[in-house]
Formats: sequence, C-alpha cells, structure tokens
Amino acid sequence: MNKYYRENYLNFGANLGSVYPFLSKESPDNFFFNMDNIIEFRKLNGLDIKLDKVALVEKACLPYMLGERTLLKSVKRAPWMHSYANEQWLSESFPEHGKKNPDVDAFVLKLKDGLLNEAADYIGSVNTVGILLSGGMDSRVVAGVVRQLQLDNHNINVVGITWGSSNSRDVIYSQRICQQFGWEFVHFPITPETLRNNIYVSAKMGAEVSALHYHAMSQVAELKGIDVILAGSYGDSVGRAEFSGKHVTKLTSILPKKINRLGLIKDELFKEVQQHIIEDAELPSFCNVAENNLRKYEIEQEYHYMRRMLQSCMHVVAEKIPFYQMFTAPSVFGLMWGLNPDIRDNKWYAKLLEILPGDLLQIPWARTGKLYHLPEGDGDSFDKRYHQYGSWLRTELKDEMLSVLNSSAIRELGVFNNYSLDALASNWKKMTGVSNNQLDEVVSWLASLSIFINTNQIPHLADEHKYTFSDYYNSGKGACYGALYSFAKNTLNK
Repeated sequence: MNKYYRENYLNFGANLGSVYPFLSKESPDNFFFNMDNIIEFRKLNGLDIKLDKVALVEKACLPYMLGERTLLKSVKRAPWMHSYANEQWLSESFPEHGKKNPDVDAFVLKLKDGLLNEAADYIGSVNTVGILLSGGMDSRVVAGVVRQLQLDNHNINVVGITWGSSNSRDVIYSQRICQQFGWEFVHFPITPETLRNNIYVSAKMGAEVSALHYHAMSQVAELKGIDVILAGSYGDSVGRAEFSGKHVTKLTSILPKKINRLGLIKDELFKEVQQHIIEDAELPSFCNVAENNLRKYEIEQEYHYMRRMLQSCMHVVAEKIPFYQMFTAPSVFGLMWGLNPDIRDNKWYAKLLEILPGDLLQIPWARTGKLYHLPEGDGDSFDKRYHQYGSWLRTELKDEMLSVLNSSAIRELGVFNNYSLDALASNWKKMTGVSNNQLDEVVSWLASLSIFINTNQIPHLADEHKYTFSDYYNSGKGACYGALYSFAKNTLNK
C-alpha cells in the first residue's frame, strides 16, 4: 500500500469526500494518485494498457465517469465509502435521511460542534493549515471553524489560498476574510496559460475531468510549509442541499434520458455499452435507498458527480499535501441528512456564521455581491467571474483545439462519429461569451484525451465499429442540438 495514503487518508474512508486513488485489479494493494504512475507500474509488471470503451463513452457523453471506472481496463478508483483493512475493502454504514424539524438554535450549536470536531480530526497536531477560500459561504464557514479552533488554544498558523482574477469577488472576499483574522493570504492568478497547462494536468490524471475544473490546483500542490489543506467544496451539497444550483427536492436520476445528445459516439458502440453505463450508475446495496427517491438521487450526486468530477480534481493537491474536505464526516452530513428536506436551505449557514468568529456575514456573497442574510438591493461592482475559460479556449487556444479535433488520436480511435466531430467543431466556433459551456467542456476534454493517448502510446481500439445509417442520422441530430444550444447560449450572453 502507498505509505503516504496509509498515513493520511486510510482512516477517512467513511467520509463523503475522501481520497480515492487508482489501483490495478491485478494488484489492489498498490495505490497511485495519478494515472501516469499506475501506467508506469503496469508496464514494469507486464500488465496490459488498454482503453475501456465504456469509460470513453461515459466521459464523452457525461461530465464525469461513473462508479469506479477509469479510461483503462483493469484500472479502477478505490471504492466509495469503504475502509481498507486486512487487505480488503469494507463498506461503511450510511446515515439515514430523516424529516426532523428541530429547534434552529439548538441544532446549529450541534452542527458547529460537529464541524469543530471534524476540523480538529483533520488538523491533528500540525503547525500550519491552509484553507481553500472563495467568496462562497461554504469556505467561509470553514474559515470561521478554523478561527474558532485558533481561539480555543490550538497553536496553528493559517494560510488562506485562492485563485482567479484579482478584481473578482472570490479573490477580494477571500482576502478580506484573511485580513479579518490576520492570516497570510496566497493568491494564484488564472490565465490562458493556466488553462493550457491544465489540459496536460487532466491527461496526467487519466483524462477523467475536463481541464476547465483544475484551476490553480497544481500551484497549490507545490506550496511549501503547509502541513494540511482544508476545503469546503462539499458545503453547498451538504449545508444547503444544492447540487449545481438545484435543490435536493428537485433532483432527478443521474442519467439523462438522452445520453448521446451530440451524436459523438458511433451508434453500434453506444448500443454495445449502454447497459454497462446503466449498471455503473446503480448505487451499491449498502446505500440502502429502498423506495426513497430523494435519498437515491442525493446519494447518486455524491457518488458520481461530487466524487468523480470535483474530488477527482482535488487529488492533484492531495497527492502532495494532506487534503481534506469539510462537511463530509458522517457526524456532519448525517445531521443535515436527518432534517426535513424542505428546510435544508440557506438559513443554516446564516445562523452558523452568526455564532462563529469574525462577523463574516458582513462580507458579501460572491454569487450575488450582496450580504447573504440581507439579499435586498444591488450587488457590488466587482467581477462575479474569476476566470474567462470559455473565451480563452475559443481565442488563444482555438487553433490548438481545432487541431485536436482533427488529430489521428481522436479521429482514428474507433469510438467517435467523425461527422459529429465536424458538427461539434462548427458549432463550438460560433460560441460567444466569457464563461465556459457544455461544448467547451467536451472540446477541452478531447484535448486531454489525445495527450493521454499519445503520451502513453495507448493503442487504438482493436475492433472497428462501422458506420451505419444511424450514425448519419445521429450526427444530424447532434448538429441540430449543438446549433440550438449555441444559439441559446449566445442569445443569453447578449
């Protein structure tokens, strides 16, 4: 077993936001934090390096892969919500969902204690703690909790870490939090070169996640003198029961009704792997969802989306510095799951920040530029965006992206419908706006995929899937979908 993993992460297998390294089916005791290292291990041990068709289809059609699957056959992510003991993975028990309507003040005190204990467990006896800060409320709660630990005689230094445009709300508010507490502040700018580098970072991590989600994580991982880093990335999903802006009561199945919307995957291949995708999306039996759809849909989001997209990116940091996600200990998320879903809303953060040090409610919320608990009036004039990924991808990096879309690594892989790739390129070039979008997500991922394949000399799929009438039909439908999508997005941007 990887000694660094054993020392820092093995005891947190029951946490929603644990660290899930790569492992080989043939050698499950050897853990790796990035795909480069496990490929090197497999080559040294004479093990195959073959692409997994199901994983390719999942990532091409969804923002993330499902379950434990990776782009390589026989290489998996460590299982979710499992502890490792006596050379085997053991599933942990799950807190139940409930319908409690407790006294607000009493409950918030209990939640505060849970967060303090969680942070203290992660920090242990270290000297310097880093906190990933943004202008959001979740990282602000983490800051308040750590400040409370400082005041409670924990002899720790704290460094606030953020990234993005200097005039963005995220950066300005993060700096204010650090000034409030007298903490050191570290800021990493985000530039087109950052995005270009992250395309390679994504490839190193197995092309599981688009480069658009790696931000300054490589730079954070190289920070010196920081013993542990805390993040609050799970705060929205646990604290406010919100997933990508959608409340838990509004969630539906993790799999959309139409998976291959852009027609990127050859129809013969898609039909071959469709049942595997459905099986990958199914929750393990230990989740105990029964007929409770709300519980099912929330756990789906945590199992697939939060773990396989958000947390996979964070492994760049976790490989170099012990890294932990707040809000993910069972003693914390179990409290929130026990509430009536209808009352899992913004008020819990407001009440929590009222009893945490720093008066942090007086710093506006980056989402609106207004005070979180007093949302009336106009927002401030700071930039709500901390990057321009979409614009950079379609200007500074445009030629590189188009070259990727026409490369042999992609065109001759045996997976993609080349007519649909042509339509994707055409519609993508028409996109406007600063922020990234669904087409940017696919294009940037294809760039990382091509690097992943070429760097590791991974052979193309042996069985060629022939074009059928359905492929021409699907490419037409995909082109129409892409055109309507780009038109709608461009209209909103105006």
